[in-house]
Amino acid sequence: MNRTEEILCQIVHEQVIVAMRDDGIVHVTFLPNTEITVAFQEILADLYNQITLGKKACYIFEGGEFVSVTKEARENAIKLENNSGKIASAVVFNNLAQRILADFYYTINKPQLPYKVFASFEEGIIWLNSIKESEI
Repeated sequence: MNRTEEILCQIVHEQVIVAMRDDGIVHVTFLPNTEITVAFQEILADLYNQITLGKKACYIFEGGEFVSVTKEARENAIKLENNSGKIASAVVFNNLAQRILADFYYTINKPQLPYKVFASFEEGIIWLNSIKESEI
């Protein structure tokens, strides 16, 4: 996780770093070789609740190399969405193939909350801030 000058607090787990930025956006960094399963989603939900103190927030997600999501976790993510405490999610992929796969997946399994894939972290933050402003 970089951009530490903007971090108010963070929780470090063996597979993920969850941080609260000074703009109120939650920055989630999946470490390399992480597999997101239904059981790991439960851990993530607890970490998100800890970092936000139970308040709704916008999230930006980044991942190291070889981060994967099981089919069961992808299906479960849609079920969890309404109780997730998320306002919107930005996902950053530096790899074009990953961006195409993510866009394809979310075209088929359309999230109910605002969701967008980005090539750059900064673009994701700008978009999330625009979502936050429209919520006010």
